[in-house]
Parts: sequence; C-alpha cells; structure tokens
Amino acid sequence: MQAATLRRVTSGEKVVDGGCKALLIDDDLAYCDLLRDYLEPYAYRFAAAHTGADGLQTAANGVFDIILLDMFLPDLHGLDVLKELRKHSSVPVVVLSAHNEEKDRIVALEMGADDYVPKSFSPRELLARLRAVLRRSAGAISGQEKEHLCTGELRIDKDSMQVALAGVAIPLTHIEFLLLYTLAKEPGRVFSREALLSLVCDRGFYGFDRSIDMHVSSLRRKLGDDSRTPLYIKTIRSAGYSFIRQEKSAEKGPGPDNS
Repeated sequence: MQAATLRRVTSGEKVVDGGCKALLIDDDLAYCDLLRDYLEPYAYRFAAAHTGADGLQTAANGVFDIILLDMFLPDLHGLDVLKELRKHSSVPVVVLSAHNEEKDRIVALEMGADDYVPKSFSPRELLARLRAVLRRSAGAISGQEKEHLCTGELRIDKDSMQVALAGVAIPLTHIEFLLLYTLAKEPGRVFSREALLSLVCDRGFYGFDRSIDMHVSSLRRKLGDDSRTPLYIKTIRSAGYSFIRQEKSAEKGPGPDNS
C-alpha cells in the first residue's frame, strides 16, 4: 500500500472516522501491521486476531464499531466466522479477500457481510468503503426520535434497529434493515436499484452491480417471503422493488407501546 497517496483527513470534513474501534481478523501478521500503520492516523484503533476462533472470542468480549474479516484463516473459513458473528452481532463486517469472483461476493453478502473488498484495493478505496459502511451504521441508529413501523404482523423499530414478525425477532444486517425500512415506510412506491443503492448503500449504480438483488434475496429469506407470491417485497420487472401494502397499513408511532 502507498499510504502517501492519501492525504490526512482534515477536521473540517464530515467523516465518521473519529475514534473508530476496529477488529481485524487475519492471519497475515505483516498485512495486519500494514493496515494498522495506514489507518491509525485516521483515528482507527485496532485489535487483531489471527485465527477464526480468536476472532470470535475477541468479538464476543469487546465492543467494536466495525470488523474486517479475511476469508482464508488457518482454522476456520471466513464464511464460517461470518455466520457465527451474525448469530449474535449486527456489527458491520467488511470482508477482505484475495479472491474477487462474483460467486464469492454473492455468498458473503447474502450471509450478512456489509461490504466485500478485494485485497488488491487501493488505500483510498479501503478508507472510502469503511467510511461508507460506518455512515450507514451510524445513520441507522442516530435518530433522536423513537419511530417504528407496523405493517400487518411486521414491526420495524427504527430507534433500536429491531425487526419482529408475528412477535418473533428477525436478525438483520445493517443493510438489510435499512433496505426494509426504506421500502416499508413508503408502501406501494417503486424504488429503482439505482435509488436503493444511493439511499441504502451510499454509492452509485453500475449496470453489473447486483448487490441490491442479493440483499433483497437474503431479506426475503429471513422474512419467509416468496418472490413468486410475495407478501412483503415485490419485484417490479425492469423497474426495481416495492413494498406491498398490508391489511394493516404502515404507521408511525412514538415508541414501542404505540402499535
């Protein structure tokens, strides 16, 4: 990495780097040192684990703003680590991998990764992607007013980022929650993939980018929704996605007791 190619962030810029605590799970010690040396000047504080088991233990015992996860660890595959993390935590996870095949990206995103960054990334791209993930995470929980949506048996609590279906909690990733909330608060409106990428993933759309489709697929699976006969999220051919109006229309309330 060529750290000198990226200037230091000034205090006047609106960033989310201040005091970010990150967990890096990677068995390449030199690579861990390189990332730490590069990102620490931007207020990233690192803890490192070099096996999957140690990474899971460190994540369980600490409080982190973001986790950077390598796919190829000496004891566990990164996807197995990701699966275990998602059972207990919604902390944003950015996958770092030497492989950049589409199938690898799809599987990681569907299993709950918030982003997938090839290890051939430039320092500027890594920093930008971390900021984007952290902005989404911070934006999802920064609302000052409690707000929830109730639509049919589905309850979406914006303040706590909790979703329940028929009283049963549904664990979602940050992106899945933002995607569901964005669609559900305007039932019937058709959102294009371009709009959803901008609103939810904080990035522009490219014709080959199918990440929104991956997140919708994962969200449907968790909600028990069938794309052929959907109850919640409808695919609008050549247009995008729309949330289906329920018998009990979407409504806002000041707190959990107002349903």
